[in-house]
Amino acid sequence: MPLALLLPVLIVLALVCGAIGYSFGRSAALQAPPDAGAINERDVFIEHLRELAWQHRDISPELSTILIDEISQRHRRGPGQLPGSPA
Repeated sequence: MPLALLLPVLIVLALVCGAIGYSFGRSAALQAPPDAGAINERDVFIEHLRELAWQHRDISPELSTILIDEISQRHRRGPGQLPGSPA
């Protein structure tokens, strides 16, 4: 394929990919934040998991330690931070 035909095709392809990326980013930005009830329900569930891991630590001490540590780290990082993201 001659360069004269390949260059416009690559430019169009780059523009289409850019438009798709922009639309995905825009739609992600327009999503509504979770409501306070859902956040509270999630926090109650996480606290229940922490208690469950502590109560049954004799079954699998290593797994209980990992769960409790991950939950504790999440609370130290704050509610908006995901595991692995910089603090």
